[in-house]
Amino acid sequence: MLTFKKTISIIFLYYHKDKMADSYKVVRDPIHGNIQIKGYFVNLLETPEIQRLYNIKQLGFAHLVFPGAHHTRLEHSLGTYKIASQISEILNLENDEKDIVTCAALLHDIGHGPFSHTLEFILLEKFGVDHVDLTEQLILGEYEIFESDEKKFIRSQSVNQILDKNNMDKEAIVKIIRGKTYRKSYLSQILNSAIDADQLDYLIRDAYYTGVAYGMIDIERLLQTLIIHDNNLTIKRKGVSVVENILMARGLMYSSVYFHKTVRIAELMLSKALEELTDLEPFEFFRMTDTEIINKLKKMGDFQHEIITRLKYRMLFKQAYSASLYELDEQDMNVIKDLEDVNIRRRKERELENAFDIPKGHLIIDMPRLELLRAEPRINKTDISVIDRNKVKKLDDFTPVAKAIRSRITPDWIVMIITDEKYREAVSKKAKEILFN
Repeated sequence: MLTFKKTISIIFLYYHKDKMADSYKVVRDPIHGNIQIKGYFVNLLETPEIQRLYNIKQLGFAHLVFPGAHHTRLEHSLGTYKIASQISEILNLENDEKDIVTCAALLHDIGHGPFSHTLEFILLEKFGVDHVDLTEQLILGEYEIFESDEKKFIRSQSVNQILDKNNMDKEAIVKIIRGKTYRKSYLSQILNSAIDADQLDYLIRDAYYTGVAYGMIDIERLLQTLIIHDNNLTIKRKGVSVVENILMARGLMYSSVYFHKTVRIAELMLSKALEELTDLEPFEFFRMTDTEIINKLKKMGDFQHEIITRLKYRMLFKQAYSASLYELDEQDMNVIKDLEDVNIRRRKERELENAFDIPKGHLIIDMPRLELLRAEPRINKTDISVIDRNKVKKLDDFTPVAKAIRSRITPDWIVMIITDEKYREAVSKKAKEILFN
């Protein structure tokens, strides 16, 4: 299998090595300009764990709706590293603190499986872990990302080996990635908070590549307002308007891009292709890249072959029924709560397939809310401290936007049924009656 590394959006401008100076690389990024990678971070960048991210799309199947969305997890990781470095400089952190935070920023996504968040639910169901758990295991050296038959071709050291060689505190890096309190809260908050480096990069980057206007954020202005107060990352009063912009951008990006209906349908189809492999031992798909899992699934059964071919040519299932939170009464919501149990949901899918003589796997009930909260637990997070005239206040004291964000329902539907287009009309007429019976 041939793979080609993307060179349009990220270009290594030059590599410098001098016995009298640290080694460094300069990466040209369309979002942040030149990103300088220095010292042992150069070695981290060359590890298999990081290089694999070249081949994992940041936004899964979003390119089916937004043709420019072919950027990768590696680009996002570099961008997060850049912003974390800027924040560290502005806050005047100690050198060891800067190293810990920027290292966590660069490595925070190395556990992502193919198509990023698309298969996260299957990962949890089959293996009881998520991408953050896998990131932790890679950092601690508890498993390797490459297959056993690939190991003989690997020349570079692993992330774990490089961290050990440079006496980096791996447990501290993991805590920061997980958002757990690490000595001083502000260190974790740089990467895990309502306005962290991770979100800042993906909002700006994803808006750029999808072509939507929601992610236009004045990041320089925000950085100028960040301070540390009582060991917490805090903003000055003059930064409130920028934070409002960030929170609104996040909400709009989730409803308009990340949970766009067509993007979601493609993700559900790929998940179903993997989920229907019930007679086989679950393979370690999370080690794979996007291309690898597509090629493997296509050879694993007739249904899988069909789904992969449909995705290849954008012959997607169609929405037959959907309902928002506001359309359902109390009795309906009790049914919705039951359907959050995956086993109950699968039984209802079989019931609907039997009722309309639909082949197995060709009807899917989507309950997106739980997956959204797993993918982005910060979606409704607005707990930002604001310094105003030497007093600490909350964002709610200055703007109604924070409360509005918390009350906003994303995505637009609480339940959706998708199926092959030839069954769509029949299902749409009876779906609600059967679903809520």
